[in-house]
Amino acid sequence: MSSRSTIWIRDALVLTFSLYVVVSLTLAPWNNLAIESETSNSCDNGCAPSLVFPENGYYHYSDSVKFDWVPVSVGYRHIVLNSDGNITYEANITVNESQTPRLPSGNYTSNVYYIGMSGSSLGEGVEEMPLLYSEQHTTDTASKLLVIWPTVTVTYSLIINLNEQVSVDKYDTVSLDSFSLVHQVENLDDTEYTYSDFSRGETYSWTVYAVDSEGFTSEHSEFRSINIDTTKFLAFELFNDWEVPFILLGVLMVIALQAGVFLAREERDD
Repeated sequence: MSSRSTIWIRDALVLTFSLYVVVSLTLAPWNNLAIESETSNSCDNGCAPSLVFPENGYYHYSDSVKFDWVPVSVGYRHIVLNSDGNITYEANITVNESQTPRLPSGNYTSNVYYIGMSGSSLGEGVEEMPLLYSEQHTTDTASKLLVIWPTVTVTYSLIINLNEQVSVDKYDTVSLDSFSLVHQVENLDDTEYTYSDFSRGETYSWTVYAVDSEGFTSEHSEFRSINIDTTKFLAFELFNDWEVPFILLGVLMVIALQAGVFLAREERDD
């Protein structure tokens, strides 16, 4: 095989592996690098928000940390009663409006009850749930009933503690024995918050809970620890068990093939 053919094949391989690296980086799930924490789905007044980032034990290397969590949803129950007090329509809704199927002409009453934040168990029946809205309807012909009610809003509170004493039992269960409050912020509309007033080399813990406009407070999320300005392999921080070896392998192969092409061209010039 001629030197020109060898160089052409090597150039083609370099191009192929370069495309491989580019495609791998493009398809990386950048918005899902961290795994959401699991939370309970049955709580008295609402289950805690699911934490996204930073992960437990995350070693941060910059001046600020952006905390991120999943928003908490709310639910409603729309019940329509006819003039005899019988239920003619019932549905669970996650938005602040509901439309019934076509109902016969007559007099109706729409009652909207608050189910609560996600995972809540405010009551076994509607008689135990808060009544948010009631509306009377009178129709002369068969009609669909559209009901719109005020939205129950949700805000979030974030707590950051300085861990002063942590213990680990024989089952590797971590317990926060002593801590001091560093920062607390309430009435957050967004599901992220950036904080920067940390002390280097310290370990902190953080938790989030939700409060709705009806006065119900959800459970606190799990406490996650975060270490500030300590060392950790950066690839694991960025990718968290994602296919880092495949990307690194592709990069190394591109570098090796490019070096081979360069040497081949040097030999040809000689």
